[in-house]
Amino acid sequence: MPDRVAAQRQLQRVFGAVSPHVPLAVKRSIKRRIPKRYYRWFDPDWHRWSIGGMWDELGRLQFDYLIGQGLRPEHHLLDIGCGPLRGGIHFIRYLESGHYYGVEKDEAKLTAGRDVELPRHGLVEKRPRFALMENFDFASLGQTFDYALAQSVFTHLTVNSILRCVMSLEPVLNPGGKFFATFYENPEGKQNLAPVEQKPGLLTHFDRDFFHYDFATFEWVVQGTSLTVEHLGGWENPRNQKMLVFTKQG
Repeated sequence: MPDRVAAQRQLQRVFGAVSPHVPLAVKRSIKRRIPKRYYRWFDPDWHRWSIGGMWDELGRLQFDYLIGQGLRPEHHLLDIGCGPLRGGIHFIRYLESGHYYGVEKDEAKLTAGRDVELPRHGLVEKRPRFALMENFDFASLGQTFDYALAQSVFTHLTVNSILRCVMSLEPVLNPGGKFFATFYENPEGKQNLAPVEQKPGLLTHFDRDFFHYDFATFEWVVQGTSLTVEHLGGWENPRNQKMLVFTKQG
């Protein structure tokens, strides 16, 4: 085992020295060909660029936004699609011990957050809870929540998966609880089947990733439930994702 760790660290040092001189297109080509389980052999921070970069900017942005929306240390927060804890490290530091729950379907990214980012930031003692989850089985966590967040999750989901997510969250959201979710907007409504350019070079689609939706879709999702939904609009997201909030009625 020590020899393996030494070899891994040597590869990481080599990667760190060479990486700044390799064109981005070449890096992306290599990345597509290497299984995720080997990323850590080349770069100890692979998980940060694997989610699209902007680690510091987007991590702080989502934290500041929820603080502005009333999140307090005593609240319980469910971070849906928490990944390697880009936003999670801020929430874990702020919340009381054991009040952060992160769920993620990508085991490698979740492991990187737990094993790399938590110790790096001295947050292991805050006892965050994590679960590998793909089917939105939030009831299995055995906890109810005051706040929930899905940052850049709906942008990758079909409407049926969004419906499953929201219906699964409703029973575990406390009365008055709020679920914030980002999405790409189709401002022309459902009759527009063409791609939408959210920003130069970033296209979203009606029926493939990245997905876009009109707000009426989310109004339909909450019909007949204890939830209401509000379109909060822009929140300084650099990729032009808009913000929704679902609120559970008391």
